[in-house]
Amino acid sequence: MLFNSLSYFIFFPVVFALYWLSPRALKKPLLLLASYVFYMSWIPKYGLLVAALTGVNYAIGLLLAKFQSSQQPDNHATSSVSRMSTGTRLTLIFGLAINLGCLIYFKYVNFLFATATDALNSCVKLFHVKAPEFYAITLDIILPLGISFFVFEFIHYLVDVAKGEKPVRNPIDFALFAAFFPSQIAGPIKRFENFNAQLDTRSGHTGTALKFRSTDMHAGLALILQGLFKKVAIADNLAILANAGFNPAVNLSTGDTWIAVLAFTFQIYFDFSGYTDMGRGSAQMLGISLPDNFNFPYLAKSISDFWRRWHISLSTWLRDYLYIPLGGGRANKNRNLFLTMLLGGLWHGAAMHFVVWGAFHGAMLALNNWYDSVVNKSTALTKFHGQIAGKICACLFTFLLVIIGWILFRADTVTQALNMMQTMFLGAGEKAATSPLLWTALTRSPVVTALLIYCCYASLCCLPKFRSEKLPELQPLDPLGWTVRIPFYAVVAIAAIAFAPTQPSSFIYFQF
Repeated sequence: MLFNSLSYFIFFPVVFALYWLSPRALKKPLLLLASYVFYMSWIPKYGLLVAALTGVNYAIGLLLAKFQSSQQPDNHATSSVSRMSTGTRLTLIFGLAINLGCLIYFKYVNFLFATATDALNSCVKLFHVKAPEFYAITLDIILPLGISFFVFEFIHYLVDVAKGEKPVRNPIDFALFAAFFPSQIAGPIKRFENFNAQLDTRSGHTGTALKFRSTDMHAGLALILQGLFKKVAIADNLAILANAGFNPAVNLSTGDTWIAVLAFTFQIYFDFSGYTDMGRGSAQMLGISLPDNFNFPYLAKSISDFWRRWHISLSTWLRDYLYIPLGGGRANKNRNLFLTMLLGGLWHGAAMHFVVWGAFHGAMLALNNWYDSVVNKSTALTKFHGQIAGKICACLFTFLLVIIGWILFRADTVTQALNMMQTMFLGAGEKAATSPLLWTALTRSPVVTALLIYCCYASLCCLPKFRSEKLPELQPLDPLGWTVRIPFYAVVAIAAIAFAPTQPSSFIYFQF
């Protein structure tokens, strides 16, 4: 059940109506049931995996809290692992092993077998050993949707409880945190303290998720339609160019390669941010706020700035639960950054090109730190970067680095990525006269092309500036009320349907 499918637009209105018409006591169980129906619409048996991991992590969280209750540090909320009791530490290790073990089994076991086999065959050839060629064992494993995301949420929960945060004692609340359908498949990665505070109905707590507000409905609907348009009208049309250009069997010209790479650069943004908008909008209509995941990433002035703007929930998770535990900026900052991004690349997928993509960003972050130190010592460079020309140059150079990274991310192999870079920057490849992508791009309907360009500009630069600080609602529409909202929503919905491909396509981040 995709967010951009007809089945979801039948499913969600039913859930929305039942949720707000139900008595307060039934709202959370109903939402939990809907979340499992949504998840099990893909592969039903993996609903049992989510339920099992939920039960195990819930029990481990309570056990960690029990150990913590007998230990009262001065500032237990930020206690380090070294100050944990032996019972707390062993329980945490056990919980992390279960979660990481599941992630490794489902996502990386075939990759590890293949890598080990390739290394063994390389050693045989290197040392001229007479032995038959080894073949990797391949297990028939289907990757559970969203496992990378909900495992990270479980890890964050266990680590925070081990450090002294209060556990979630209501099993329904914890199960809903784990399975909440607007964010379960591809994020944003939630923090349990923020999510469950919205569900808490005890005396003295707001329980905002259980209170209907028309502003939430307006904001959520605007986000859903905005995300739908990003996905079906922009991302899916750009995918036609990107998929053709990244086909390993095609030899492209320099112009075609640039078209394909730029198409994917904007496809992945509109695809992923469109998913996030639809997920956040669905949650908002149910009274629950999810964190935003994007903040004009292609306007970043440095690679470090890019990672503060792109996939924010993942980058903050990597910072809090990987980079800082490795030592952060206290000791060997560049090494810690590189390792964090290397593992972040591996998190995206069990393939060498993802690892190299992560290593590339890690190296660029290290160079970014070095350059910042140079700028801080140079009055001329500091002055230049404070000027408009300096800011534009920084944005363009950062965008170029991001594009190079996306080639590694999208290509099937590292070799293909390097060949595409060679074509882009050294002019290798076919002549422009034989370039199919350039011809396709030039001959597409001018009206559609102009509309897509306008929507790219509006989504990247204009529309977010008019959002409220508290609600992601388009502010220019507010004073005019429904007389403007209804036609606006109708135009966006009709345009999304009109420009959509014949079959709904999956979101890119569903594969992770």
